Amino acid sequence: MRKKISAIALVVLLCAATISINAQQYFDYEWSKYNIAFTLAEDFKEVTNNDSEFTAVGDGMEFAIFPFNDASIDHTNMTNYTLSVAGSLEMQELDDVDMLQLNGLKGAYVEGYKDGDRVILMGFIDPQSETNFFALITFGDNDRVAEDEAVHMISSLRKK
Repeated sequence: MRKKISAIALVVLLCAATISINAQQYFDYEWSKYNIAFTLAEDFKEVTNNDSEFTAVGDGMEFAIFPFNDASIDHTNMTNYTLSVAGSLEMQELDDVDMLQLNGLKGAYVEGYKDGDRVILMGFIDPQSETNFFALITFGDNDRVAEDEAVHMISSLRKK
């Protein structure tokens, strides 16, 4: 009986160790120029960080945010605007489109494909400024870890 309990305890410890090895760590990023913050997985490395774009690349994923000014855009027409940007990017198989509100930001997202990769395109506004943003996340279609990371990244976008 004691050996059985020890064997079960060993299996539980091994499972816990495996989970902790595979658990992704995250860190906060702040794009101070625009008072926007977001969370990225630890494997992401910053590629570009200037006034016109922020880009980072992780294991099998890419993340980018681009600001733009257009006073005619508000949260009520961001869905149509985001769909038009998806068209200009030649995204295919647009299978999910919806409005979103993120921690002080309002906008819309479109999910689809481009060049064999899954793409999530978000258009959002900062209601306190004239600056609007597009965020783009790309990853492999069958990569469930990347899909979970994308959801985490999206939900972390916030006004600082």
